[in-house]
Amino acid sequence: MEQKHSLKMIYKIPSKLLRKNKGNLTLPLEVAMSDYPEMIVSLGDSQVLRWLDELNGITEVDDKIREIKRRIKYEKKRPRSRETKVNMRNLYRSLYELQFKKDYLCVVMESDSDYDWCNQGFSVNGIRFRRFLGTNGGIKNSTIVYVNEELYPELKRRLDNGRDMTKALVPAKLEAYQALVCSGSTPLPPPKGFIVVKDCITHFKDNIIFISDENEGEPELSYVDGYDIEHNNSDGFGLMLPSYSRRVNEHLTGDGENTIAGMNTRYAWTKGMVYTFDFVEFAENVAGTYEITDVWGHKRDVRDAEVILTESMLKLWDSYPSWEAYYENCQKNHYEFSSPKTTPEKLENVRNTNYQFLQSYQLDDNELQELCQPTIDEIKDVLGMDYRKSIVFLAGFGLNEDNVCSDNFDHCIRALMIDKRMINDPFIRRKIWNMISKRIEAAKRGSIRVDANFAMISGDPYALAQSMFGLEVTGLLKAGEVYHKYWIDKGSDEICCFRAPMTNFCNILKMKLNKSEECAHWFQYIETAMILNAWDTSCDAMNGCDFDGDTSMCTDNPVLLKRTSKNRAIICSQRRATKIVPTEADIIAANKLAFNDDIGTITNYVTSMFEVQAGFEPGTPEYETLDYRIMCGQHYQQCTID
Repeated sequence: MEQKHSLKMIYKIPSKLLRKNKGNLTLPLEVAMSDYPEMIVSLGDSQVLRWLDELNGITEVDDKIREIKRRIKYEKKRPRSRETKVNMRNLYRSLYELQFKKDYLCVVMESDSDYDWCNQGFSVNGIRFRRFLGTNGGIKNSTIVYVNEELYPELKRRLDNGRDMTKALVPAKLEAYQALVCSGSTPLPPPKGFIVVKDCITHFKDNIIFISDENEGEPELSYVDGYDIEHNNSDGFGLMLPSYSRRVNEHLTGDGENTIAGMNTRYAWTKGMVYTFDFVEFAENVAGTYEITDVWGHKRDVRDAEVILTESMLKLWDSYPSWEAYYENCQKNHYEFSSPKTTPEKLENVRNTNYQFLQSYQLDDNELQELCQPTIDEIKDVLGMDYRKSIVFLAGFGLNEDNVCSDNFDHCIRALMIDKRMINDPFIRRKIWNMISKRIEAAKRGSIRVDANFAMISGDPYALAQSMFGLEVTGLLKAGEVYHKYWIDKGSDEICCFRAPMTNFCNILKMKLNKSEECAHWFQYIETAMILNAWDTSCDAMNGCDFDGDTSMCTDNPVLLKRTSKNRAIICSQRRATKIVPTEADIIAANKLAFNDDIGTITNYVTSMFEVQAGFEPGTPEYETLDYRIMCGQHYQQCTID
C-alpha cells in the first residue's frame, strides 16, 4: 500500500517565467496560491526534504502539522464567526508555512537553451538556486530540481555519501541513483543488522526471438532455438525476517501481530523490494549453517541481520570497501532506512483491462460477448437504479467497513448511503449517468471488467536463499510456474499475466500455479505478491521486468486463458552507454537526451499498426511486415525506458 507521507509543497516553475523575469522572480506563497495555483505542487516526504528540514533547524514537522490539522478540524465544527474566520486563516497560513519548502523547487524546461540558462543560476523570492539533479519521472517531463545555493554544498556532500568518486559510471544511471533521495518515503525503525549478498544468477536455454540494433539500419529480428539465458533471479529484491516485518507493520499501521508480504526500500543508493522470508529457519533446516559470504567477500552470520539486500538493490556497493564503510557514511550523512510503499493487505477481486492487454488477441463473436458480459451487466445494474450497486459503482473497490463513514467519499455517495431514496434525486441520477457514459466510452477503448488484480512481482526467495548460502540453486518453482496465493486460494490452476507497457502477444504469459505444501510453507508470509520462477524467460516476456516494485495484472478469465498460448519471449540487445567518471556537464548532456520521453508515442504507433494489420490476411507480405514492426516496437520501448 502507498504510505501516507506528510505532504510538502514546492514551486514548479516554467523556465519561460524565469526568463521573463530575467532570473529574479518574486513570487510569495500567498500570491502564488491565489494567482498561480498550478505552480504549487504537493510532494510526499523524502530524504532530501528531511535533510532540508534538519539544515533549517525545523524539528518534529509531522507532529506540528498533525496538531494544526486537528485544530482546523475543530474550528470547522464551531459556529461561524469573525473569530473562527481569523483563526482558520492563521491556522492555514501556519500549515502552509510548515509544508512549503522554500529551498527546493522544480523548473520545467521549454528548451535545451533554457536549461543551459537556468544552470547559470537564478533567484526566487531572494533565494539563489543551483541545479541539484533530475529525477526519473521529472526528466521525462523536462523537469529539473534546483536547491538553495547556500545549502547545495552540504546536500551534495550527503548525496555522494563518501562514494569512490573515481569510479567509472554511466552518467544517466548515476543521476537515477542519486535521485532516489527524492522518492517519497516513510522512515522505518532500523533493522537489527543488514547483510548485502551477491545476486542469484541462473543459466538455462530457451527458444526466443532476438532483436538487435548493433548494426546500422533497421533492427534485425531472428528466431533462435536453444538460446543461452543468464537470468538474475534477485534483480531488485532481497529478504527480511518475519520479526522485522511485524515491527514495520506495527510502525506503519499499528498492527504488530501480522507481517506484511513485502515493502519497497530506500537507503543511500538503495532501491528495491524486501519480501518476508525466514532465512534463519532456512539456515537451520536447509543450509545447516548460519554463515554466508557478503558481496565484499566477508563472512557474516545471518542471525546478526534482519534484512538481506542484494547487489542489484545497493547500486553503488562497489564504491565502498566494506559494509562497515558504507554504513558509517550513511550514519554520518543522516540517511534513514525508509519505505515508499508496501504490498497491500489484500488484493482486489476485479480490475479493468486496457487496450494494450487485449489488442493482440484474436477473438470470435461469442468469445468477445463472453469477455464483455460482466462490463455490460455492471452498466445495466446501475442503469436499473439499484442504489446498492450504484454506491459500489461510484465508490469502487476502496469501500469497506472501516471507511464507509469517511469524509473522503463524494457527497453523492454519502447521500445514497444515508437514504436509498436519494437514487431518485435528479442531481445524483445525472451524476451517475455521466459516469456511465464515461464508463461506456472507456469500455469501447478496451477497459473491460474481469476477475483480476495487480500484484507486485518477486523472484523466487527460496532460490535466493540457496544462492547466498552457497547451495545448488533449484528454487521451488519450475519453468512455467508461479506462486500466487490469491489465485491458489480461489482454486485456479492457471493465470494470465500482463505488464504494461506491452506491445504484442509475446508479452502475455500463461503460467501454472504451484500449489505444493513446500511453497505454502516457505512463502507463507508472501500473501499478496506474485513469485516468478528462476528458470524461464517470464521477465523478458514482460518487457524486461525486474523485482524492484514492478507489478503485473493477473486473471483467470476463461476466454483469455483459452486464447493465450506459449510464445517465444522477445530479447532485445541494445547499444551500451560508455562508463566514464561523470562530471556535471556529462549528466546535463544525458538529461537533454532524455527530455520529453516518447514511450507513449511508441506504444500508440504499435497500436495503430494492429489496426492496419487487421486489413490484411495472415501470411501476406503486408501482414508479416507489420508483425515484424510490432515486435520491434518492444525493442524501441525498452530503448526509450533505458
